[in-house]
Amino acid sequence: MFKRIVLTAIFTIAAAASNASTLDQAFDRTFDVRPGAVFSLTNTNGHITVRAWDQPRVCVHAVKHVESRDSDTARDAMKALTFDLSQPNGGLRIDTKYPKHSDGIFEWIAGTNVSISVTYEVTVPRSMDLQIENTNGAIEASDVRGSHKIETTNGRITLARCAGDVDAETTNGTIEAELTAVNTGRGVRLETTNGGIHARLPRTFAARIDAANTNGSIESDLPVTTSGSQSKHSLHGTMNGGGPELRLRTTNGSIHINAL
Repeated sequence: MFKRIVLTAIFTIAAAASNASTLDQAFDRTFDVRPGAVFSLTNTNGHITVRAWDQPRVCVHAVKHVESRDSDTARDAMKALTFDLSQPNGGLRIDTKYPKHSDGIFEWIAGTNVSISVTYEVTVPRSMDLQIENTNGAIEASDVRGSHKIETTNGRITLARCAGDVDAETTNGTIEAELTAVNTGRGVRLETTNGGIHARLPRTFAARIDAANTNGSIESDLPVTTSGSQSKHSLHGTMNGGGPELRLRTTNGSIHINAL
């Protein structure tokens, strides 16, 4: 009986493999926006890249990717994978809507399980607030000034030559944040669990620093006037007389603070 079940599964997998399908579909649109407004994007699986330009519009290039050992399942998943678009208050909001599906053992044997992702390349005005949420995938942003909230679960976060204030969090991934300027009176929060943190900040940045980790070192090129209890896994004090909070947290990884 067991041998019959195994043989049936093997023949089913072989039949499904012959009907396998990989689909890609591009989405390209440009939206007029008000510089300084909010660009919001939610995704589940896929890399997100945000760049800046000197135009009052957002250019979105997205690629939907679907894989399944069953071509009908792949086509149905591609059709159900959609974008919910809106433009509140002169900005732009994109919510990626994934189809509900089951990836159980029986779906795998039958060849009807499906892998779905969307990668984004977005260009925004240089002055734009970013609200980006992902689950499985890295997030990169460069040359954007504003108030930024960046969040993913499995993936790194990289901010290059950005400005403003930042609230960035991931679970499995490093965080690299280069801020050429920080909004007056606004803080910076960078938190991860498994990964290091590297913050590059202006020498004149005035803040109250609260940095801690469990496994790893903490180093700062910027002078810190320490206060309270200190250890090799914590750094508390002020930079340039103090100011808003600079909160840096990780469990497994080192923390580096460097001056631009």
